[in-house]
Amino acid sequence: MHGALLEALRHREQEIFSYLGILVPALAGFAWLLLQDKGKALTMFVPGTVAVLLMLLLGAAYSLTLGYNYRYITLQLAKIEHRLGATSTMLRGWPRSPKEFANRYRWFSLPVCAPPDMIKVFWLAFLTGIAGVTVVALVEMPVGRAGYLTIKTAGITCLALGTIGPLWFGRKFSKLCKQEPESWSEK
Repeated sequence: MHGALLEALRHREQEIFSYLGILVPALAGFAWLLLQDKGKALTMFVPGTVAVLLMLLLGAAYSLTLGYNYRYITLQLAKIEHRLGATSTMLRGWPRSPKEFANRYRWFSLPVCAPPDMIKVFWLAFLTGIAGVTVVALVEMPVGRAGYLTIKTAGITCLALGTIGPLWFGRKFSKLCKQEPESWSEK
């Protein structure tokens, strides 16, 4: 089981290509929309832009989900290593108890579960993409008042949801840590 969890941990870090499978088509689709004839593009520009924003939000949520999964696997590995008596061989950066795990993933008093750095890069890229697509769409296309409000609302909403996601996953991770026994020596 320990080996399977270690392999799952490595696999989470290797999911980079799946991010590109979301990011590249979304941005390419948006670029295609921008290059269309302005007269014809207006009918499909607003729905297309909202679809791109939703794809980028999906990518941000995917990044956060993998980050949460990574943290949970790390918690389970630390518990197994503790119960096996391998505490001297555990990675030094890993917390040693459920309480330490819960305390590590906090921002002031709020539980936060941001992804590890390798995955965080893509989460930030998706958030940047959401902001960039929103700004470019509002500046480059004369979409009228309704289109402007639709794109602006969708962009702000997607950016807000992608940004507060670590708080949601942090609450979830904190609850999991509290369900663990106070000491992993207990069964």
